[in-house]
Amino acid sequence: MFSFVTRRFFPTAAKVQKLLQLQGNSNTIGIYHSFSSKKIVSLTTSKYFQIHKQRSTVCWNQTQLFHESFQKRKTKEEPENRELDLMRYDFKEIKSTPKPAIYLGCAGLIPFIAAPLIMAVTETYFPEVAFAQITYGASILSFLGGIRWGFAVPENSPAKPDWLNLGNSVILPLLAWIALVFNNLTESAVMVIMGLGVALHYDLSLLPSYPSWFKALRTILTVVATFSLVATMMIKSAYPEKRLKSNDKGNQNF
Repeated sequence: MFSFVTRRFFPTAAKVQKLLQLQGNSNTIGIYHSFSSKKIVSLTTSKYFQIHKQRSTVCWNQTQLFHESFQKRKTKEEPENRELDLMRYDFKEIKSTPKPAIYLGCAGLIPFIAAPLIMAVTETYFPEVAFAQITYGASILSFLGGIRWGFAVPENSPAKPDWLNLGNSVILPLLAWIALVFNNLTESAVMVIMGLGVALHYDLSLLPSYPSWFKALRTILTVVATFSLVATMMIKSAYPEKRLKSNDKGNQNF
């Protein structure tokens, strides 16, 4: 029974035993040497595949670590590019804007839109209405400058109260004052438009740390206010002028 099991499941050992019985003790060393050499070859082959497998595993792990580090680096660098990528990131967050900010922001556009709308409906250019629109635009510039100052003052704010933040917040009221100094609608409107553009540039790229919904809201409000000022300048050149108060001698060039 033992010999049958040996021949069935261990054919190599059975062959060696049979050869030993046939050839005697004279060839025992040579047979064992042949058998041992085959065993060494098989062990060497298995060891080679084991080393090759280990090298492949190490190579795969290094590739995976490189891929993970590249992905982490990409995710770390991604927020830096979000400052100017409004269409991809910031405008998607407009849905999360607090309702008071949306309502008050849209209400703040009423003086901008009402001025050219009234003059377009009446087909008349009113210098007093245009001057009121410019004055409101100058006050908005001062308000935008105050936002940055107030944002940088708190201790836990990501914006530091340094020369960059506080200095740029003061520039906007100066632009508003210059706009009111001019006694001409075109010059004053251009100055207010420039101030709105500078304020938007500050909020989006030069002085970041504002939330995405605020950047998107600021962009929309700035675009609407700019077009309303451009509409007022077009109305001045398209419709006849008429003053609301005949005794008003101020702002005669508006």
